[in-house]
Amino acid sequence: MMLKERCLISLRIAGFMSVMGLLWGNPVYAADNGVISFTTAPTQSLKKTKELYGPLVEYLAKATGENIKLVPARNFLEYTGKMRKGEYDIIFDGPHFVSWRMNKVNHTPIARLPGKLVFGAIVKDGGIINNMKQLVGKKVCAVNSPNLATLMVLDSFPNPVQQPVIVSARSFKGAFKCLKSGKGHAAFLPMGFWKKFKKKGKTDGLRVLYTTKKKPLPTRTFSISQRLDAVTRSKIQKALLNTDGEAGAQPLLNRFNRKKFVDAPSSEFKGLSRLLLSVWGFHE
Repeated sequence: MMLKERCLISLRIAGFMSVMGLLWGNPVYAADNGVISFTTAPTQSLKKTKELYGPLVEYLAKATGENIKLVPARNFLEYTGKMRKGEYDIIFDGPHFVSWRMNKVNHTPIARLPGKLVFGAIVKDGGIINNMKQLVGKKVCAVNSPNLATLMVLDSFPNPVQQPVIVSARSFKGAFKCLKSGKGHAAFLPMGFWKKFKKKGKTDGLRVLYTTKKKPLPTRTFSISQRLDAVTRSKIQKALLNTDGEAGAQPLLNRFNRKKFVDAPSSEFKGLSRLLLSVWGFHE
């Protein structure tokens, strides 16, 4: 390769990296001295993440007097990679991740959204599927793991070689449309999502085949690293449990249609890390 061509390639790479730097800004890392990093699963855009969680993080920093910073992950690869290394101090995500962090990176659950999570398998009326065993080897519409709805329903298929084949959807709405279009024999959804669509009259011709109501899960939860001292952990937990009416918490609480956060006993998360055994990087 000629020197001129090499220089042009180097300039293009440098330009690309500069653009990415402008897009993502200067990152804050958990290892920075005096900074308590807060993150969440990257289930929405960077802009939306900042809109939902930025005010809450500002409230927590003001309420505790600690230097707490929002550190959004760009994708699940980055998110799970840094999580497995224990790089985040406070994380808000699903109970399966919380359980794993309790066992592997010394995190403790400190607060969560009220309520319980129940998931289900939805099929078409009059179809060939009448029980879960008939889904073995069949195509099903679902958000790819480590999505909790997918992992929880697949938990009813203990033998990995006798599981359905996932037709990937980007969202629960996408999985719902996938089923209706006939691309799969079933869709794996949160029952809360199903109930909302039922109220809107969008579930005609569909029925619930199976639900996890006999083993409901805790909702999204805040966990905190034991790297932080007990006094700091206690201050942050107290601030989260006293967000009722606090403006900084409202965007996030409104997103999940809740009024406050509640206590999250560690016992609620016992054994849930098993749901991640099939996910790369989370094998025990």
